[in-house]
Amino acid sequence: MTSKTNLSRGLKIAGLAPLAALLMGNESCQKQVEVPKARELKKIVEMGRMSSPMMVIPGVTNFDFGFVANQQLYGVLMESEGFALRYLPPLSSSTIDSAVSSNLSNNDVAIFRKARLNGGAVNQAANWSKEASCMVNLPLAKVSGSVNSFELVGGGGLTIGFTPSGAHNGGGLSGDLGVQLQYAQMDLSMMAVRALTNGTMAAVNVTAKQTKTNINVGINLGMFRLGPSFFYQTPLASVTKNALVKAVTGLKENLAKEEWSTRVLANHDSHLTIIGGRNVNLEKGDQLSVYNELYYWYGEPCGSQYIGGAARDPVAIVEVESVGDEISIVKLIKQSDENAVIGAKVTAYKLIEKAKTGTNTDDLTDVGGKK
Repeated sequence: MTSKTNLSRGLKIAGLAPLAALLMGNESCQKQVEVPKARELKKIVEMGRMSSPMMVIPGVTNFDFGFVANQQLYGVLMESEGFALRYLPPLSSSTIDSAVSSNLSNNDVAIFRKARLNGGAVNQAANWSKEASCMVNLPLAKVSGSVNSFELVGGGGLTIGFTPSGAHNGGGLSGDLGVQLQYAQMDLSMMAVRALTNGTMAAVNVTAKQTKTNINVGINLGMFRLGPSFFYQTPLASVTKNALVKAVTGLKENLAKEEWSTRVLANHDSHLTIIGGRNVNLEKGDQLSVYNELYYWYGEPCGSQYIGGAARDPVAIVEVESVGDEISIVKLIKQSDENAVIGAKVTAYKLIEKAKTGTNTDDLTDVGGKK
Protein backbone atom coordinates (compact mmCIF):
# COMPACT_ATOMS: atom_id res chain seq x y z
CA MET A 1 0.00 0.00 0.00
CA THR A 2 2.81 2.32 0.88
CA SER A 3 4.46 1.53 -2.45
CA LYS A 4 1.30 2.45 -4.34
CA THR A 5 0.99 5.70 -2.38
CA ASN A 6 4.57 6.68 -3.17
CA LEU A 7 4.02 5.84 -6.82
CA SER A 8 0.86 7.93 -6.95
CA ARG A 9 2.59 10.79 -5.20
CA GLY A 10 5.52 10.56 -7.62
CA LEU A 11 3.18 10.69 -10.63
CA LYS A 12 1.48 13.77 -9.23
CA ILE A 13 4.82 15.51 -8.73
CA ALA A 14 5.93 14.53 -12.23
CA GLY A 15 2.69 15.96 -13.59
CA LEU A 16 3.17 19.24 -11.75
CA ALA A 17 6.75 19.70 -12.93
CA PRO A 18 5.87 20.92 -16.47
CA LEU A 19 3.26 23.29 -14.99
CA ALA A 20 5.82 24.71 -12.57
CA ALA A 21 8.29 25.18 -15.40
CA LEU A 22 5.61 26.96 -17.42
CA LEU A 23 4.75 29.25 -14.53
CA MET A 24 8.41 30.02 -13.97
CA GLY A 25 8.74 30.79 -17.67
CA ASN A 26 5.79 33.19 -17.51
CA GLU A 27 7.27 34.84 -14.44
CA SER A 28 10.56 35.22 -16.29
CA CYS A 29 8.76 36.82 -19.25
CA GLN A 30 6.93 39.19 -16.94
CA LYS A 31 10.22 40.28 -15.41
CA GLN A 32 11.67 41.07 -18.82
CA VAL A 33 11.08 44.76 -19.42
CA GLU A 34 11.84 46.19 -22.80
CA VAL A 35 14.73 48.62 -22.47
CA PRO A 36 13.58 51.98 -23.87
CA LYS A 37 15.64 53.57 -26.58
CA ALA A 38 17.86 56.30 -25.18
CA ARG A 39 16.35 59.71 -25.80
CA GLU A 40 18.34 61.95 -28.12
CA LEU A 41 18.14 65.71 -28.45
CA LYS A 42 17.56 66.86 -32.00
CA LYS A 43 20.13 69.15 -33.57
CA ILE A 44 18.72 72.48 -34.80
CA VAL A 45 19.35 72.97 -38.51
CA GLU A 46 18.31 75.38 -41.20
CA MET A 47 17.50 74.40 -44.75
CA GLY A 48 19.87 75.55 -47.46
CA ARG A 49 19.21 74.65 -51.09
CA MET A 50 19.15 71.43 -53.07
CA SER A 51 20.54 72.25 -56.49
CA SER A 52 19.56 70.23 -59.56
CA PRO A 53 19.60 70.46 -63.36
CA MET A 54 16.30 70.76 -65.18
CA MET A 55 14.82 67.40 -66.13
CA VAL A 56 14.27 67.43 -69.89
CA ILE A 57 11.12 65.59 -71.00
CA PRO A 58 11.73 65.06 -74.77
CA GLY A 59 9.35 67.03 -76.94
CA VAL A 60 7.26 68.10 -73.93
CA THR A 61 8.82 70.35 -71.26
CA ASN A 62 11.69 71.08 -68.90
CA PHE A 63 10.65 69.84 -65.47
CA ASP A 64 11.94 71.78 -62.43
CA PHE A 65 13.35 68.83 -60.53
CA GLY A 66 15.19 71.07 -58.05
CA PHE A 67 11.88 72.45 -56.80
CA VAL A 68 10.62 68.93 -56.11
CA ALA A 69 13.82 67.97 -54.26
CA ASN A 70 13.70 71.08 -52.06
CA GLN A 71 10.03 70.62 -51.20
CA GLN A 72 10.52 67.00 -50.25
CA LEU A 73 13.65 67.70 -48.20
CA TYR A 74 11.68 70.08 -45.97
CA GLY A 75 9.28 67.26 -45.15
CA VAL A 76 12.05 64.72 -44.62
CA LEU A 77 13.87 67.02 -42.19
CA MET A 78 10.64 67.74 -40.31
CA GLU A 79 10.04 64.00 -39.88
CA SER A 80 13.65 63.25 -38.97
CA GLU A 81 14.54 61.82 -35.56
CA GLY A 82 17.88 63.60 -35.60
CA PHE A 83 17.09 67.17 -36.67
CA ALA A 84 14.77 70.00 -35.70
CA LEU A 85 14.16 72.11 -38.79
CA ARG A 86 13.95 75.86 -38.19
CA TYR A 87 12.21 78.01 -40.78
CA LEU A 88 12.87 81.39 -39.15
CA PRO A 89 15.48 82.57 -36.62
CA PRO A 90 14.12 83.13 -33.07
CA LEU A 91 14.67 86.90 -33.21
CA SER A 92 13.54 89.17 -36.03
CA SER A 93 15.48 92.18 -34.73
CA SER A 94 18.57 92.94 -32.66
CA THR A 95 16.60 93.57 -29.48
CA ILE A 96 15.25 90.90 -27.14
CA ASP A 97 13.46 93.28 -24.77
CA SER A 98 10.11 92.57 -26.42
CA ALA A 99 8.76 89.17 -27.36
CA VAL A 100 6.81 90.96 -30.11
CA SER A 101 10.04 91.37 -32.08
CA SER A 102 10.53 87.60 -32.22
CA ASN A 103 9.49 84.84 -34.58
CA LEU A 104 8.24 82.70 -31.70
CA SER A 105 4.87 80.93 -31.67
CA ASN A 106 2.03 82.45 -29.62
CA ASN A 107 2.52 79.72 -27.01
CA ASP A 108 6.24 80.49 -26.72
CA VAL A 109 5.57 84.25 -26.50
CA ALA A 110 3.30 83.59 -23.52
CA ILE A 111 5.99 81.44 -21.83
CA PHE A 112 8.63 84.08 -22.54
CA ARG A 113 6.53 86.93 -21.09
CA LYS A 114 5.65 84.91 -17.98
CA ALA A 115 9.35 84.24 -17.33
CA ARG A 116 10.15 87.94 -17.67
CA LEU A 117 7.37 88.92 -15.27
CA ASN A 118 8.50 86.35 -12.70
CA GLY A 119 12.16 87.24 -13.04
CA GLY A 120 11.87 90.98 -13.50
CA ALA A 121 13.06 93.04 -16.46
CA VAL A 122 16.11 91.84 -18.34
CA ASN A 123 19.19 93.56 -17.01
CA GLN A 124 20.75 94.63 -20.30
CA ALA A 125 23.86 96.14 -18.68
CA ALA A 126 24.71 93.00 -16.71
CA ASN A 127 23.52 90.29 -19.10
CA TRP A 128 23.95 91.61 -22.63
CA SER A 129 27.05 90.73 -24.56
CA LYS A 130 27.43 92.16 -28.04
CA GLU A 131 29.99 89.52 -28.84
CA ALA A 132 27.47 86.74 -28.18
CA SER A 133 24.17 88.39 -29.10
CA CYS A 134 24.37 87.40 -32.77
CA MET A 135 24.77 83.76 -31.72
CA VAL A 136 21.13 83.58 -30.61
CA ASN A 137 19.90 83.15 -34.18
CA LEU A 138 22.49 80.57 -35.19
CA PRO A 139 21.40 76.98 -35.90
CA LEU A 140 23.88 74.21 -35.21
CA ALA A 141 24.21 73.58 -38.94
CA LYS A 142 22.86 74.44 -42.37
CA VAL A 143 21.81 71.53 -44.62
CA SER A 144 22.14 71.71 -48.40
CA GLY A 145 23.00 69.43 -51.30
CA SER A 146 22.75 68.59 -54.97
CA VAL A 147 20.94 66.08 -57.13
CA ASN A 148 23.59 64.56 -59.37
CA SER A 149 21.37 62.30 -61.43
CA PHE A 150 17.79 61.12 -61.80
CA GLU A 151 16.97 58.50 -64.39
CA LEU A 152 13.75 56.84 -65.52
CA VAL A 153 14.40 53.64 -67.44
CA GLY A 154 11.90 51.77 -69.62
CA GLY A 155 11.98 48.94 -72.12
CA GLY A 156 13.98 49.00 -75.36
CA GLY A 157 16.73 51.19 -73.95
CA LEU A 158 14.41 54.11 -73.18
CA THR A 159 15.99 56.44 -70.60
CA ILE A 160 14.68 59.84 -69.46
CA GLY A 161 16.37 62.16 -67.00
CA PHE A 162 19.89 63.44 -66.42
CA THR A 163 23.35 62.50 -65.16
CA PRO A 164 26.45 64.62 -64.45
CA SER A 165 27.34 64.27 -68.15
CA GLY A 166 24.04 65.78 -69.29
CA ALA A 167 20.41 65.01 -70.15
CA HIS A 168 19.19 61.81 -71.78
CA ASN A 169 17.48 62.31 -75.13
CA GLY A 170 14.77 59.77 -74.46
CA GLY A 171 15.67 57.63 -77.46
CA GLY A 172 14.08 60.02 -79.90
CA LEU A 173 10.74 60.35 -78.09
CA SER A 174 8.61 63.38 -78.86
CA GLY A 175 5.13 64.58 -78.07
CA ASP A 176 2.64 63.53 -75.42
CA LEU A 177 3.39 59.82 -75.45
CA GLY A 178 2.57 57.14 -72.95
CA VAL A 179 5.61 55.16 -71.87
CA GLN A 180 6.11 52.16 -69.63
CA LEU A 181 8.82 52.76 -67.03
CA GLN A 182 10.52 49.82 -65.36
CA TYR A 183 12.65 51.47 -62.71
CA ALA A 184 13.97 54.81 -61.43
CA GLN A 185 17.20 55.75 -59.69
CA MET A 186 18.68 58.85 -58.14
CA ASP A 187 22.15 59.98 -57.06
CA LEU A 188 22.54 62.88 -54.64
CA SER A 189 25.03 64.53 -52.31
CA MET A 190 24.17 66.30 -49.05
CA MET A 191 26.21 68.18 -46.48
CA ALA A 192 25.89 70.02 -43.18
CA VAL A 193 28.01 73.16 -42.75
CA ARG A 194 28.62 75.47 -39.80
CA ALA A 195 26.39 78.52 -39.95
CA LEU A 196 29.07 81.23 -39.71
CA THR A 197 32.26 79.66 -41.02
CA ASN A 198 30.65 77.39 -43.66
CA GLY A 199 33.07 74.68 -42.60
CA THR A 200 31.86 71.20 -43.50
CA MET A 201 30.63 69.24 -40.48
CA ALA A 202 29.36 66.16 -42.32
CA ALA A 203 28.76 64.99 -45.88
CA VAL A 204 27.09 61.99 -47.46
CA ASN A 205 26.50 60.64 -50.95
CA VAL A 206 23.62 58.36 -51.91
CA THR A 207 24.27 56.49 -55.16
CA ALA A 208 21.95 55.38 -57.95
CA LYS A 209 22.66 51.77 -56.97
CA GLN A 210 21.34 52.45 -53.46
CA THR A 211 18.13 54.06 -54.72
CA LYS A 212 17.29 51.90 -57.75
CA THR A 213 13.59 51.08 -57.41
CA ASN A 214 11.30 48.94 -59.57
CA ILE A 215 8.22 51.00 -60.37
CA ASN A 216 6.69 49.31 -63.45
CA VAL A 217 4.30 52.15 -64.20
CA GLY A 218 2.86 53.70 -67.34
CA ILE A 219 3.16 57.50 -67.58
CA ASN A 220 1.98 60.01 -70.12
CA LEU A 221 4.92 62.34 -70.64
CA GLY A 222 2.62 65.28 -71.29
CA MET A 223 1.45 65.12 -67.67
CA PHE A 224 4.83 66.53 -66.57
CA ARG A 225 3.51 69.90 -67.73
CA LEU A 226 1.32 69.88 -64.61
CA GLY A 227 4.44 70.23 -62.50
CA PRO A 228 4.99 68.94 -58.97
CA SER A 229 1.27 68.26 -58.40
CA PHE A 230 1.50 65.46 -60.97
CA PHE A 231 4.91 64.23 -59.84
CA TYR A 232 3.85 63.82 -56.19
CA GLN A 233 1.03 61.48 -57.24
CA THR A 234 3.34 59.03 -59.02
CA PRO A 235 5.69 56.33 -57.68
CA LEU A 236 8.55 58.63 -58.72
CA ALA A 237 7.93 60.76 -55.63
CA SER A 238 8.61 57.79 -53.35
CA VAL A 239 11.91 57.16 -55.14
CA THR A 240 13.11 60.72 -54.54
CA LYS A 241 11.83 60.80 -50.96
CA ASN A 242 13.53 57.51 -50.07
CA ALA A 243 16.81 58.86 -51.48
CA LEU A 244 16.49 62.00 -49.36
CA VAL A 245 15.66 59.93 -46.26
CA LYS A 246 18.83 57.87 -46.82
CA ALA A 247 20.88 61.06 -47.14
CA VAL A 248 19.42 62.69 -44.00
CA THR A 249 19.90 59.45 -42.04
CA GLY A 250 23.52 59.39 -43.18
CA LEU A 251 24.01 62.99 -42.07
CA LYS A 252 22.56 62.19 -38.66
CA GLU A 253 24.99 59.30 -38.22
CA ASN A 254 27.96 61.38 -39.37
CA LEU A 255 26.98 64.24 -37.04
CA ALA A 256 26.75 61.96 -34.00
CA LYS A 257 30.27 63.09 -33.06
CA GLU A 258 29.09 66.72 -32.90
CA GLU A 259 27.91 67.78 -29.46
CA TRP A 260 24.31 68.92 -29.21
CA SER A 261 24.04 72.59 -28.33
CA THR A 262 21.70 75.54 -28.33
CA ARG A 263 21.77 79.19 -27.11
CA VAL A 264 20.53 81.40 -24.29
CA LEU A 265 17.76 83.73 -25.47
CA ALA A 266 17.28 85.77 -22.27
CA ASN A 267 18.41 85.98 -18.63
CA HIS A 268 15.78 86.38 -15.89
CA ASP A 269 18.12 86.32 -12.86
CA SER A 270 17.12 82.95 -11.34
CA HIS A 271 15.96 81.58 -14.70
CA LEU A 272 17.06 81.59 -18.34
CA THR A 273 15.14 81.26 -21.57
CA ILE A 274 16.89 79.00 -24.05
CA ILE A 275 16.28 78.12 -27.69
CA GLY A 276 14.74 74.67 -28.09
CA GLY A 277 11.66 73.01 -26.67
CA ARG A 278 9.50 70.10 -27.73
CA ASN A 279 10.96 70.46 -31.22
CA VAL A 280 14.35 69.23 -29.95
CA ASN A 281 12.94 66.61 -27.49
CA LEU A 282 13.75 68.54 -24.31
CA GLU A 283 11.77 67.43 -21.25
CA LYS A 284 11.10 68.90 -17.84
CA GLY A 285 13.88 67.84 -15.47
CA ASP A 286 16.66 67.72 -18.07
CA GLN A 287 19.85 69.34 -16.81
CA LEU A 288 22.03 71.48 -19.09
CA SER A 289 25.40 73.23 -18.92
CA VAL A 290 25.77 76.92 -19.88
CA TYR A 291 29.03 78.36 -21.23
CA ASN A 292 30.08 81.95 -21.88
CA GLU A 293 32.37 81.46 -24.86
CA LEU A 294 35.24 83.64 -25.96
CA TYR A 295 34.57 84.52 -29.61
CA TYR A 296 37.16 85.37 -32.19
CA TRP A 297 36.51 87.74 -35.11
CA TYR A 298 38.59 89.32 -37.83
CA GLY A 299 37.10 92.71 -37.01
CA GLU A 300 34.12 94.11 -35.15
CA PRO A 301 32.33 91.46 -33.06
CA CYS A 302 29.18 90.22 -34.78
CA GLY A 303 30.01 92.51 -37.70
CA SER A 304 32.94 90.74 -39.33
CA GLN A 305 34.14 87.27 -40.26
CA TYR A 306 33.80 84.81 -37.39
CA ILE A 307 36.81 82.60 -36.70
CA GLY A 308 35.58 80.49 -33.80
CA GLY A 309 34.76 80.31 -30.13
CA ALA A 310 35.72 78.30 -27.06
CA ALA A 311 34.94 77.99 -23.36
CA ARG A 312 36.60 76.14 -20.53
CA ASP A 313 34.13 75.68 -17.68
CA PRO A 314 30.35 76.17 -17.47
CA VAL A 315 29.13 79.32 -15.77
CA ALA A 316 25.92 77.56 -14.71
CA ILE A 317 24.11 74.24 -14.51
CA VAL A 318 20.39 74.61 -15.17
CA GLU A 319 17.31 72.40 -15.05
CA VAL A 320 14.45 72.55 -17.53
CA GLU A 321 11.35 73.83 -15.75
CA SER A 322 8.95 74.64 -18.60
CA VAL A 323 9.06 73.32 -22.18
CA GLY A 324 7.51 75.32 -25.02
CA ASP A 325 7.27 74.73 -28.76
CA GLU A 326 10.71 76.07 -29.63
CA ILE A 327 11.95 77.59 -26.34
CA SER A 328 12.27 76.40 -22.76
CA ILE A 329 12.55 78.08 -19.36
CA VAL A 330 15.33 76.69 -17.18
CA LYS A 331 16.14 77.41 -13.53
CA LEU A 332 19.64 77.89 -12.16
CA ILE A 333 20.70 75.06 -9.85
CA LYS A 334 24.41 75.89 -9.83
CA GLN A 335 25.91 79.31 -10.58
CA SER A 336 29.49 80.57 -10.82
CA ASP A 337 30.54 84.17 -10.21
CA GLU A 338 29.82 84.91 -13.87
CA ASN A 339 26.30 85.43 -15.24
CA ALA A 340 25.19 83.71 -18.43
CA VAL A 341 25.18 86.18 -21.31
CA ILE A 342 22.66 86.40 -24.10
CA GLY A 343 23.78 83.97 -26.78
CA ALA A 344 25.74 81.78 -24.35
CA LYS A 345 26.22 78.18 -25.46
CA VAL A 346 24.05 75.50 -23.84
CA THR A 347 24.91 71.79 -23.93
CA ALA A 348 23.34 68.64 -22.48
CA TYR A 349 24.50 67.64 -18.98
CA LYS A 350 22.02 65.03 -17.72
CA LEU A 351 18.82 63.94 -19.46
CA ILE A 352 15.78 62.67 -17.60
CA GLU A 353 15.04 59.04 -18.40
CA LYS A 354 12.24 56.70 -17.43
CA ALA A 355 13.46 54.01 -15.06
CA LYS A 356 13.82 50.56 -16.62
CA THR A 357 11.99 48.86 -13.70
CA GLY A 358 8.53 49.58 -15.05
CA THR A 359 7.78 52.07 -12.27
CA ASN A 360 7.05 55.76 -12.69
CA THR A 361 10.36 56.77 -11.10
CA ASP A 362 12.58 58.91 -13.31
CA ASP A 363 16.36 58.83 -13.43
CA LEU A 364 18.82 61.42 -14.63
CA THR A 365 21.26 59.92 -17.07
CA ASP A 366 24.53 61.53 -18.03
CA VAL A 367 24.87 62.16 -21.74
CA GLY A 368 28.01 60.05 -21.55
CA GLY A 369 25.99 57.13 -20.17
CA LYS A 370 26.88 57.40 -16.46
CA LYS A 371 24.35 57.95 -13.67
